[in-house]
Amino acid sequence: MTKDYQRPVACSVHEIEIKNSRFIAIIAPAFSAGDCAELLTRAQMEWPKASHYCTASIVGSPTNQPTLASSDDGEPSGTAGRPMLMVLQNAGLGDIAAVVVRYFGGTKLGTGGLQRAYSQSVAEALETLKTELVVYRCNYQLSYPYELQGNIESLWKQFDIRVVQSDFAERVKQTVGVIPEQLDALQAKLDAVSQGQVKLTLVD
Repeated sequence: MTKDYQRPVACSVHEIEIKNSRFIAIIAPAFSAGDCAELLTRAQMEWPKASHYCTASIVGSPTNQPTLASSDDGEPSGTAGRPMLMVLQNAGLGDIAAVVVRYFGGTKLGTGGLQRAYSQSVAEALETLKTELVVYRCNYQLSYPYELQGNIESLWKQFDIRVVQSDFAERVKQTVGVIPEQLDALQAKLDAVSQGQVKLTLVD
């Protein structure tokens, strides 16, 4: 079931040092694979000539078939990207990308040490990350005569409705995003202002 979730609204950067290796975590909003690639490019430009640029991302709602991706970028398999991704998943975040830049300090950390280092760098960066709540909504369609427009638009404000699309022809036709828990109360209000003539129809 799709649920509300948190997503970042700004970039967060955090650096840790373990046995002379620097781990710089950069976390930012990401709504597409292109956003993830752009964050990686920015990291490569700002921190050039690093040993590794490891990545992890969750594009979309974390509970509604998100697009997951991760990369170890030359680190031993499963020691960087996957641990980073698990931290993001455990935090319940969506629309998010992370890059960890590593400058090798001369001492090998081993498989377990690398997993802990990459996980720690992302987890600590999340502590200062600013987020916003994304409220899940279902899309519904409806149509109504122009004389009801004022009353219905006041209901949109009352129920925090998101208008997705509006067409103004002989009647007003709209697609709106409705919080599922408010559907019955909203329909009752629509019935009251339209004498039962305006009905919400779920968009497939």
